[in-house]
Amino acid sequence: MFSTVNSFLEPGKSILRPSGDAIDTIYSPGYQWKHEDASELMFEAMLAENEIDLPRKDVEFVRDLIAGVDRHPQNKEKPYLFEIVANKQNGIDVDKYDYIVRDTHQVGGDKCNLAALRLIRSSRVIGNHIAYSNKDITNVFLLFQERWSLHKRVYTHHAAKAIEYMVVDALLAADPYLKISEQIDDPQRYVFLTDSILEEIERSTQPELSIARELVFRLRTRSLYKCVDILYLHPDEEKQIKLLVTSERIAHEANRIRTQELKTLESSEVTTDDVIVDWTYVHFGMRDRNPIELVLFYGKHNPNKARHARPEDYSRTFPTQFAEVNLRVFTRDRSLYGLVQAGFRSIIRQTPFKPTEEASRNVSVANTPIQSTLALPNEVVTGSGGRLYEGNPFTLVPPSFAGSSGSPKLNSKRVLRPHKSHSSLSGTSPAPGPGESIGLSLTSIETSPVGQTKREREEEGEDDGASKKVRRE
Repeated sequence: MFSTVNSFLEPGKSILRPSGDAIDTIYSPGYQWKHEDASELMFEAMLAENEIDLPRKDVEFVRDLIAGVDRHPQNKEKPYLFEIVANKQNGIDVDKYDYIVRDTHQVGGDKCNLAALRLIRSSRVIGNHIAYSNKDITNVFLLFQERWSLHKRVYTHHAAKAIEYMVVDALLAADPYLKISEQIDDPQRYVFLTDSILEEIERSTQPELSIARELVFRLRTRSLYKCVDILYLHPDEEKQIKLLVTSERIAHEANRIRTQELKTLESSEVTTDDVIVDWTYVHFGMRDRNPIELVLFYGKHNPNKARHARPEDYSRTFPTQFAEVNLRVFTRDRSLYGLVQAGFRSIIRQTPFKPTEEASRNVSVANTPIQSTLALPNEVVTGSGGRLYEGNPFTLVPPSFAGSSGSPKLNSKRVLRPHKSHSSLSGTSPAPGPGESIGLSLTSIETSPVGQTKREREEEGEDDGASKKVRRE
Protein backbone atom coordinates (compact mmCIF):
# COMPACT_ATOMS: atom_id res chain seq x y z
CA MET A 1 0.00 0.00 0.00
CA PHE A 2 2.63 2.51 1.06
CA SER A 3 4.44 2.09 -2.25
CA THR A 4 1.68 4.29 -3.65
CA VAL A 5 2.93 7.14 -1.51
CA ASN A 6 6.52 6.37 -2.48
CA SER A 7 5.61 6.65 -6.15
CA PHE A 8 4.23 10.13 -5.51
CA LEU A 9 7.19 11.36 -3.49
CA GLU A 10 10.00 11.34 -6.00
CA PRO A 11 13.50 11.81 -4.56
CA GLY A 12 14.93 15.17 -5.54
CA LYS A 13 11.48 16.56 -6.11
CA SER A 14 9.20 17.58 -3.30
CA ILE A 15 6.84 15.94 -0.92
CA LEU A 16 4.65 18.94 -1.69
CA ARG A 17 3.82 17.28 -5.00
CA PRO A 18 2.20 13.89 -4.25
CA SER A 19 0.22 13.92 -7.49
CA GLY A 20 1.10 17.10 -9.31
CA ASP A 21 0.18 20.74 -9.31
CA ALA A 22 -2.83 20.35 -6.98
CA ILE A 23 -0.64 19.73 -3.95
CA ASP A 24 1.52 22.73 -4.82
CA THR A 25 -1.44 24.93 -3.99
CA ILE A 26 -3.02 22.76 -1.26
CA TYR A 27 0.10 22.69 0.84
CA SER A 28 1.03 26.34 0.39
CA PRO A 29 -2.25 28.27 0.01
CA GLY A 30 -1.77 31.80 -1.26
CA TYR A 31 1.80 31.05 -2.32
CA GLN A 32 2.19 30.49 -6.06
CA TRP A 33 4.89 27.84 -5.86
CA LYS A 34 5.37 25.22 -8.59
CA HIS A 35 7.71 22.27 -8.75
CA GLU A 36 9.20 23.72 -11.95
CA ASP A 37 10.38 26.67 -9.84
CA ALA A 38 12.28 24.24 -7.64
CA SER A 39 13.92 22.65 -10.68
CA GLU A 40 15.30 26.02 -11.72
CA LEU A 41 16.58 26.73 -8.21
CA MET A 42 18.23 23.32 -8.02
CA PHE A 43 19.93 23.89 -11.38
CA GLU A 44 21.52 27.10 -10.18
CA ALA A 45 22.46 25.49 -6.86
CA MET A 46 24.13 22.63 -8.74
CA LEU A 47 26.23 25.08 -10.72
CA ALA A 48 27.32 26.90 -7.57
CA GLU A 49 28.06 23.72 -5.60
CA ASN A 50 30.21 22.26 -8.38
CA GLU A 51 31.80 25.62 -9.24
CA ILE A 52 30.64 25.46 -12.86
CA ASP A 53 31.07 28.86 -14.46
CA LEU A 54 28.46 29.24 -17.19
CA PRO A 55 27.71 32.53 -18.92
CA ARG A 56 24.54 34.11 -17.55
CA LYS A 57 22.99 33.88 -20.99
CA ASP A 58 23.35 30.08 -20.96
CA VAL A 59 21.94 29.82 -17.44
CA GLU A 60 18.89 31.82 -18.46
CA PHE A 61 18.50 29.63 -21.55
CA VAL A 62 18.45 26.40 -19.51
CA ARG A 63 15.99 27.88 -17.03
CA ASP A 64 13.74 28.93 -19.90
CA LEU A 65 13.90 25.39 -21.31
CA ILE A 66 12.68 24.05 -17.96
CA ALA A 67 9.83 26.58 -17.91
CA GLY A 68 9.00 26.05 -21.59
CA VAL A 69 8.82 29.80 -22.17
CA ASP A 70 11.34 32.15 -23.77
CA ARG A 71 11.50 34.81 -21.06
CA HIS A 72 14.63 36.39 -22.48
CA PRO A 73 13.89 37.22 -26.14
CA GLN A 74 16.97 39.44 -26.23
CA ASN A 75 19.03 36.22 -26.32
CA LYS A 76 17.47 35.39 -29.70
CA GLU A 77 17.19 31.64 -29.20
CA LYS A 78 15.46 29.39 -31.73
CA PRO A 79 11.75 29.12 -30.80
CA TYR A 80 11.46 25.38 -31.45
CA LEU A 81 14.00 24.65 -28.69
CA PHE A 82 11.38 25.60 -26.12
CA GLU A 83 9.09 22.84 -27.40
CA ILE A 84 11.47 20.01 -26.42
CA VAL A 85 11.54 19.87 -22.61
CA ALA A 86 8.26 21.55 -21.63
CA ASN A 87 6.08 22.20 -24.66
CA LYS A 88 3.45 24.83 -23.96
CA GLN A 89 2.24 24.81 -27.57
CA ASN A 90 0.72 21.32 -27.71
CA GLY A 91 2.11 19.29 -24.80
CA ILE A 92 4.33 16.88 -26.77
CA ASP A 93 7.70 16.92 -25.01
CA VAL A 94 10.34 14.60 -23.59
CA ASP A 95 8.93 15.03 -20.09
CA LYS A 96 5.68 13.41 -21.23
CA TYR A 97 7.55 10.61 -23.04
CA ASP A 98 9.52 9.93 -19.86
CA TYR A 99 6.78 9.80 -17.25
CA ILE A 100 4.30 7.87 -19.39
CA VAL A 101 6.75 5.03 -20.01
CA ARG A 102 8.13 5.14 -16.44
CA ASP A 103 4.79 5.26 -14.62
CA THR A 104 3.18 2.60 -16.81
CA HIS A 105 6.00 0.30 -15.74
CA GLN A 106 5.94 1.36 -12.08
CA VAL A 107 2.24 0.62 -11.61
CA GLY A 108 2.73 -2.88 -12.99
CA GLY A 109 1.10 -2.27 -16.34
CA ASP A 110 1.85 -4.06 -19.56
CA LYS A 111 4.60 -2.88 -21.87
CA CYS A 112 3.83 0.69 -22.87
CA ASN A 113 2.72 0.94 -26.49
CA LEU A 114 3.78 4.56 -26.77
CA ALA A 115 5.48 5.08 -30.14
CA ALA A 116 7.92 7.63 -28.71
CA LEU A 117 10.90 6.69 -30.89
CA ARG A 118 8.77 6.72 -34.02
CA LEU A 119 7.48 10.20 -33.20
CA ILE A 120 10.97 11.49 -32.40
CA ARG A 121 12.34 10.11 -35.68
CA SER A 122 9.51 11.56 -37.73
CA SER A 123 9.79 15.01 -36.17
CA ARG A 124 11.03 17.92 -38.31
CA VAL A 125 11.55 21.61 -37.64
CA ILE A 126 9.35 23.59 -40.01
CA GLY A 127 8.83 27.31 -39.55
CA ASN A 128 10.59 27.28 -36.17
CA HIS A 129 8.14 24.69 -34.80
CA ILE A 130 8.35 20.92 -34.41
CA ALA A 131 6.11 19.02 -36.83
CA TYR A 132 5.33 15.33 -37.30
CA SER A 133 4.48 13.09 -40.23
CA ASN A 134 0.78 12.99 -41.09
CA LYS A 135 1.09 9.19 -40.92
CA ASP A 136 1.56 9.56 -37.17
CA ILE A 137 -1.65 11.43 -36.40
CA THR A 138 -3.04 8.35 -34.66
CA ASN A 139 0.21 7.82 -32.72
CA VAL A 140 0.08 11.42 -31.54
CA PHE A 141 -3.50 10.91 -30.39
CA LEU A 142 -2.50 7.71 -28.55
CA LEU A 143 0.18 9.69 -26.73
CA PHE A 144 -2.46 12.07 -25.37
CA GLN A 145 -4.84 9.20 -24.70
CA GLU A 146 -2.19 7.36 -22.66
CA ARG A 147 -1.63 10.51 -20.66
CA TRP A 148 -5.37 10.77 -19.99
CA SER A 149 -5.51 7.08 -19.07
CA LEU A 150 -2.76 7.39 -16.45
CA HIS A 151 -4.45 10.40 -14.89
CA LYS A 152 -7.82 8.67 -14.91
CA ARG A 153 -6.68 5.27 -13.62
CA VAL A 154 -3.71 6.14 -11.42
CA TYR A 155 -2.96 9.76 -10.57
CA THR A 156 -6.57 10.75 -9.76
CA HIS A 157 -7.82 7.37 -8.52
CA HIS A 158 -9.94 7.91 -5.42
CA ALA A 159 -7.51 5.95 -3.22
CA ALA A 160 -4.58 7.97 -4.60
CA LYS A 161 -6.43 11.20 -3.85
CA ALA A 162 -7.25 10.00 -0.32
CA ILE A 163 -3.57 9.23 0.30
CA GLU A 164 -2.67 12.59 -1.20
CA TYR A 165 -4.86 14.46 1.27
CA MET A 166 -3.61 12.36 4.18
CA VAL A 167 0.04 13.07 3.29
CA VAL A 168 -0.74 16.78 3.04
CA ASP A 169 -2.56 16.76 6.39
CA ALA A 170 0.37 14.94 8.00
CA LEU A 171 2.84 17.49 6.62
CA LEU A 172 0.68 20.42 7.70
CA ALA A 173 0.41 18.96 11.21
CA ALA A 174 4.18 18.43 11.38
CA ASP A 175 5.17 21.74 9.78
CA PRO A 176 5.14 23.91 12.95
CA TYR A 177 7.68 21.52 14.48
CA LEU A 178 9.72 20.33 11.46
CA LYS A 179 9.56 23.67 9.55
CA ILE A 180 9.03 21.87 6.23
CA SER A 181 7.57 24.86 4.39
CA GLU A 182 10.65 26.93 5.13
CA GLN A 183 12.84 24.53 3.15
CA ILE A 184 11.21 24.77 -0.27
CA ASP A 185 13.11 27.93 -1.22
CA ASP A 186 16.46 26.61 -0.04
CA PRO A 187 17.92 24.22 -2.66
CA GLN A 188 20.45 22.81 -0.18
CA ARG A 189 17.64 21.66 2.14
CA TYR A 190 14.99 21.10 -0.52
CA VAL A 191 16.78 18.07 -2.00
CA PHE A 192 16.17 16.21 1.26
CA LEU A 193 12.40 16.67 1.15
CA THR A 194 11.67 13.08 0.17
CA ASP A 195 9.33 10.43 1.58
CA SER A 196 11.89 9.90 4.36
CA ILE A 197 10.05 12.70 6.19
CA LEU A 198 7.11 10.37 6.68
CA GLU A 199 9.46 7.83 8.24
CA GLU A 200 10.92 10.55 10.45
CA ILE A 201 7.41 11.40 11.64
CA GLU A 202 6.59 7.74 12.15
CA ARG A 203 9.57 6.99 14.42
CA SER A 204 9.30 10.25 16.37
CA THR A 205 8.18 10.41 20.00
CA GLN A 206 7.63 14.15 20.33
CA PRO A 207 4.09 15.07 21.44
CA GLU A 208 4.09 17.88 18.84
CA LEU A 209 4.03 15.23 16.11
CA SER A 210 1.31 13.03 17.58
CA ILE A 211 -1.36 14.08 15.05
CA ALA A 212 1.01 13.61 12.11
CA ARG A 213 2.14 10.27 13.57
CA GLU A 214 -1.45 9.07 13.78
CA LEU A 215 -2.04 9.97 10.13
CA VAL A 216 1.05 8.07 9.01
CA PHE A 217 -0.13 5.08 11.05
CA ARG A 218 -3.48 5.25 9.25
CA LEU A 219 -1.62 5.26 5.94
CA ARG A 220 0.34 2.18 6.96
CA THR A 221 -2.81 0.33 8.00
CA ARG A 222 -4.82 1.66 5.04
CA SER A 223 -7.42 3.36 7.14
CA LEU A 224 -7.73 5.99 4.45
CA TYR A 225 -10.02 8.96 4.13
CA LYS A 226 -13.23 7.68 2.58
CA CYS A 227 -14.58 8.84 -0.77
CA VAL A 228 -18.32 9.01 -0.14
CA ASP A 229 -19.51 10.16 -3.57
CA ILE A 230 -18.42 11.33 -7.00
CA LEU A 231 -20.04 13.41 -9.71
CA TYR A 232 -18.66 13.82 -13.25
CA LEU A 233 -19.16 17.29 -14.68
CA HIS A 234 -18.52 19.23 -17.84
CA PRO A 235 -16.02 22.06 -17.14
CA ASP A 236 -18.76 24.66 -17.69
CA GLU A 237 -20.99 22.90 -15.17
CA GLU A 238 -18.26 23.16 -12.56
CA LYS A 239 -18.41 26.94 -12.84
CA GLN A 240 -22.14 26.89 -12.06
CA ILE A 241 -21.93 25.01 -8.76
CA LYS A 242 -18.37 25.32 -7.44
CA LEU A 243 -19.24 28.14 -5.04
CA LEU A 244 -22.34 26.28 -3.85
CA VAL A 245 -20.77 22.90 -3.02
CA THR A 246 -18.51 23.56 -0.05
CA SER A 247 -17.40 21.68 3.06
CA GLU A 248 -19.35 24.11 5.22
CA ARG A 249 -22.64 23.58 3.39
CA ILE A 250 -22.26 19.80 3.29
CA ALA A 251 -21.51 19.63 7.02
CA HIS A 252 -24.48 21.88 7.81
CA GLU A 253 -26.85 19.79 5.68
CA ALA A 254 -25.49 16.53 7.12
CA ASN A 255 -26.19 17.73 10.65
CA ARG A 256 -29.71 18.77 9.65
CA ILE A 257 -30.35 15.24 8.37
CA ARG A 258 -28.74 13.82 11.52
CA THR A 259 -31.28 15.53 13.77
CA GLN A 260 -34.21 14.30 11.67
CA GLU A 261 -33.42 10.58 11.65
CA LEU A 262 -33.42 8.50 14.82
CA LYS A 263 -30.80 6.07 13.53
CA THR A 264 -28.25 8.85 13.10
CA LEU A 265 -28.73 10.67 16.41
CA GLU A 266 -26.01 8.55 18.01
CA SER A 267 -23.53 9.57 15.30
CA SER A 268 -21.03 12.32 15.94
CA GLU A 269 -21.82 15.78 14.68
CA VAL A 270 -20.24 16.53 11.32
CA THR A 271 -17.75 19.39 11.31
CA THR A 272 -16.29 21.29 8.37
CA ASP A 273 -12.95 19.59 8.96
CA ASP A 274 -14.58 16.19 8.48
CA VAL A 275 -15.44 17.00 4.86
CA ILE A 276 -13.13 17.41 1.86
CA VAL A 277 -14.52 18.66 -1.46
CA ASP A 278 -12.13 17.78 -4.28
CA TRP A 279 -12.38 19.22 -7.80
CA THR A 280 -10.10 17.32 -10.17
CA TYR A 281 -9.70 18.43 -13.77
CA VAL A 282 -8.97 15.39 -15.99
CA HIS A 283 -8.12 16.07 -19.62
CA PHE A 284 -6.02 14.95 -22.58
CA GLY A 285 -3.25 17.44 -21.92
CA MET A 286 -4.53 20.74 -23.30
CA ARG A 287 -7.50 21.39 -21.02
CA ASP A 288 -10.78 21.17 -22.98
CA ARG A 289 -9.18 21.55 -26.42
CA ASN A 290 -8.54 18.76 -28.91
CA PRO A 291 -4.74 18.36 -28.68
CA ILE A 292 -4.52 17.04 -32.25
CA GLU A 293 -5.65 20.44 -33.52
CA LEU A 294 -2.61 22.07 -31.87
CA VAL A 295 0.02 19.81 -33.48
CA LEU A 296 1.66 20.55 -36.84
CA PHE A 297 1.92 17.77 -39.43
CA TYR A 298 3.61 17.44 -42.81
CA GLY A 299 3.12 15.04 -45.73
CA LYS A 300 5.79 13.03 -47.50
CA HIS A 301 5.09 14.77 -50.81
CA ASN A 302 5.71 18.19 -49.27
CA PRO A 303 7.91 17.62 -46.21
CA ASN A 304 8.89 21.28 -45.84
CA LYS A 305 5.37 22.57 -45.32
CA ALA A 306 3.39 21.92 -42.13
CA ARG A 307 -0.20 22.59 -41.17
CA HIS A 308 -2.70 21.62 -38.50
CA ALA A 309 -4.78 18.49 -39.06
CA ARG A 310 -8.39 18.91 -40.17
CA PRO A 311 -11.18 16.65 -38.85
CA GLU A 312 -11.22 14.71 -42.11
CA ASP A 313 -7.50 13.93 -41.67
CA TYR A 314 -7.98 11.65 -38.67
CA SER A 315 -10.29 8.90 -37.47
CA ARG A 316 -13.97 9.62 -36.84
CA THR A 317 -13.73 7.47 -33.71
CA PHE A 318 -11.63 10.10 -31.88
CA PRO A 319 -13.56 11.64 -28.95
CA THR A 320 -15.32 14.97 -29.17
CA GLN A 321 -14.98 15.83 -25.47
CA PHE A 322 -11.48 16.16 -24.05
CA ALA A 323 -11.99 17.26 -20.46
CA GLU A 324 -14.14 16.58 -17.42
CA VAL A 325 -14.27 17.64 -13.81
CA ASN A 326 -14.45 14.96 -11.14
CA LEU A 327 -16.26 16.29 -8.10
CA ARG A 328 -15.40 14.00 -5.21
CA VAL A 329 -16.39 14.30 -1.56
CA PHE A 330 -14.22 12.65 1.10
CA THR A 331 -14.65 12.30 4.82
CA ARG A 332 -11.73 12.19 7.21
CA ASP A 333 -13.90 10.31 9.73
CA ARG A 334 -14.94 7.03 8.13
CA SER A 335 -17.80 6.59 10.62
CA LEU A 336 -19.54 9.63 9.09
CA TYR A 337 -19.69 8.10 5.60
CA GLY A 338 -23.49 7.93 5.34
CA LEU A 339 -24.17 11.35 6.83
CA VAL A 340 -21.64 13.14 4.64
CA GLN A 341 -22.99 11.43 1.53
CA ALA A 342 -26.57 12.35 2.46
CA GLY A 343 -25.52 15.96 3.06
CA PHE A 344 -23.74 16.18 -0.28
CA ARG A 345 -26.62 14.68 -2.25
CA SER A 346 -29.07 17.00 -0.53
CA ILE A 347 -26.95 20.00 -1.56
CA ILE A 348 -26.84 18.80 -5.18
CA ARG A 349 -30.61 18.29 -5.25
CA GLN A 350 -31.07 21.85 -4.02
CA THR A 351 -28.72 23.15 -6.72
CA PRO A 352 -30.14 22.20 -10.12
CA PHE A 353 -27.97 23.31 -12.99
CA LYS A 354 -28.48 23.37 -16.70
CA PRO A 355 -26.31 21.18 -18.91
CA THR A 356 -24.19 23.26 -21.26
CA GLU A 357 -25.17 23.53 -24.90
CA GLU A 358 -21.98 21.75 -25.94
CA ALA A 359 -22.54 18.90 -23.50
CA SER A 360 -26.16 18.48 -24.60
CA ARG A 361 -25.21 18.51 -28.27
CA ASN A 362 -22.80 15.62 -27.82
CA VAL A 363 -25.19 13.35 -25.92
CA SER A 364 -26.68 10.61 -28.07
CA VAL A 365 -28.86 7.60 -27.33
CA ALA A 366 -27.18 4.27 -27.95
CA ASN A 367 -29.03 2.17 -30.51
CA THR A 368 -28.52 -1.31 -29.13
CA PRO A 369 -30.61 -4.41 -29.92
CA ILE A 370 -31.03 -5.25 -26.24
CA GLN A 371 -32.71 -2.70 -23.99
CA SER A 372 -32.74 -2.82 -20.21
CA THR A 373 -36.13 -3.34 -18.59
CA LEU A 374 -35.04 -1.64 -15.38
CA ALA A 375 -35.94 1.97 -14.66
CA LEU A 376 -32.84 3.89 -13.59
CA PRO A 377 -33.93 7.28 -12.20
CA ASN A 378 -30.37 8.55 -11.77
CA GLU A 379 -31.17 11.84 -13.41
CA VAL A 380 -34.54 13.62 -13.65
CA VAL A 381 -34.92 16.42 -16.21
CA THR A 382 -36.98 19.36 -14.97
CA GLY A 383 -39.29 21.55 -16.99
CA SER A 384 -36.73 24.34 -17.04
CA GLY A 385 -34.09 22.10 -18.56
CA GLY A 386 -32.20 21.60 -15.32
CA ARG A 387 -31.55 18.27 -13.71
CA LEU A 388 -32.09 16.92 -10.26
CA TYR A 389 -29.25 14.67 -9.15
CA GLU A 390 -30.61 11.54 -7.51
CA GLY A 391 -27.18 10.12 -6.84
CA ASN A 392 -25.19 7.14 -7.99
CA PRO A 393 -27.20 4.01 -7.07
CA PHE A 394 -24.02 1.97 -6.84
CA THR A 395 -22.67 4.04 -3.94
CA LEU A 396 -25.96 4.87 -2.19
CA VAL A 397 -25.97 4.10 1.54
CA PRO A 398 -28.33 5.13 4.38
CA PRO A 399 -27.30 8.17 6.48
CA SER A 400 -26.56 5.85 9.41
CA PHE A 401 -23.95 3.94 7.42
CA ALA A 402 -20.62 4.08 9.28
CA GLY A 403 -18.16 2.85 6.68
CA SER A 404 -16.98 -0.62 5.81
CA SER A 405 -13.79 -2.62 5.93
CA GLY A 406 -13.70 -3.26 2.19
CA SER A 407 -15.46 -5.36 -0.41
CA PRO A 408 -18.45 -7.48 0.59
CA LYS A 409 -17.29 -10.73 2.16
CA LEU A 410 -18.19 -14.13 0.80
CA ASN A 411 -20.84 -15.98 2.76
CA SER A 412 -19.05 -19.28 2.45
CA LYS A 413 -16.07 -20.33 4.50
CA ARG A 414 -12.82 -20.83 2.65
CA VAL A 415 -10.42 -23.51 3.79
CA LEU A 416 -7.29 -25.22 2.55
CA ARG A 417 -7.91 -28.77 1.33
CA PRO A 418 -5.58 -31.34 -0.22
CA HIS A 419 -5.65 -30.97 -3.99
CA LYS A 420 -5.34 -33.81 -6.51
CA SER A 421 -5.29 -33.37 -10.24
CA HIS A 422 -5.39 -35.96 -13.00
CA SER A 423 -1.74 -35.30 -13.73
CA SER A 424 -0.87 -36.19 -10.15
CA LEU A 425 -2.67 -39.51 -10.56
CA SER A 426 -0.50 -40.32 -13.52
CA GLY A 427 2.67 -39.70 -11.55
CA THR A 428 3.39 -36.06 -12.41
CA SER A 429 2.86 -33.17 -10.07
CA PRO A 430 1.78 -29.80 -11.50
CA ALA A 431 3.52 -26.60 -10.51
CA PRO A 432 1.53 -24.57 -7.98
CA GLY A 433 -0.51 -21.81 -9.58
CA PRO A 434 -1.37 -18.35 -8.27
CA GLY A 435 -2.90 -18.52 -4.80
CA GLU A 436 -1.84 -22.16 -4.32
CA SER A 437 0.75 -23.82 -2.16
CA ILE A 438 2.35 -27.18 -2.89
CA GLY A 439 -0.25 -29.90 -2.38
CA LEU A 440 -2.94 -27.45 -1.23
CA SER A 441 -5.51 -25.30 -3.00
CA LEU A 442 -7.90 -22.66 -1.75
CA THR A 443 -11.45 -23.91 -2.25
CA SER A 444 -14.92 -23.13 -1.00
CA ILE A 445 -16.39 -26.29 0.46
CA GLU A 446 -19.90 -24.89 0.90
CA THR A 447 -20.55 -23.30 -2.46
CA SER A 448 -18.23 -24.92 -4.99
CA PRO A 449 -18.27 -28.52 -6.24
CA VAL A 450 -14.48 -28.28 -6.39
CA GLY A 451 -14.51 -28.57 -2.61
CA GLN A 452 -16.31 -31.94 -2.73
CA THR A 453 -14.44 -35.19 -2.46
CA LYS A 454 -14.28 -37.58 -5.37
CA ARG A 455 -16.62 -40.04 -3.59
CA GLU A 456 -19.21 -37.28 -3.02
CA ARG A 457 -19.17 -36.31 -6.69
CA GLU A 458 -19.60 -39.93 -7.73
CA GLU A 459 -22.58 -40.36 -5.40
CA GLU A 460 -24.27 -37.28 -6.84
CA GLY A 461 -23.60 -38.37 -10.40
CA GLU A 462 -21.64 -35.19 -11.14
CA ASP A 463 -18.36 -36.83 -12.05
CA ASP A 464 -17.13 -35.62 -15.45
CA GLY A 465 -15.87 -37.71 -18.33
CA ALA A 466 -12.24 -37.23 -17.44
CA SER A 467 -12.79 -38.63 -13.96
CA LYS A 468 -14.65 -41.64 -15.38
CA LYS A 469 -11.76 -42.31 -17.71
CA VAL A 470 -9.31 -42.26 -14.79
CA ARG A 471 -11.62 -44.60 -12.87
CA ARG A 472 -11.75 -47.13 -15.72
CA GLU A 473 -7.97 -47.12 -15.93
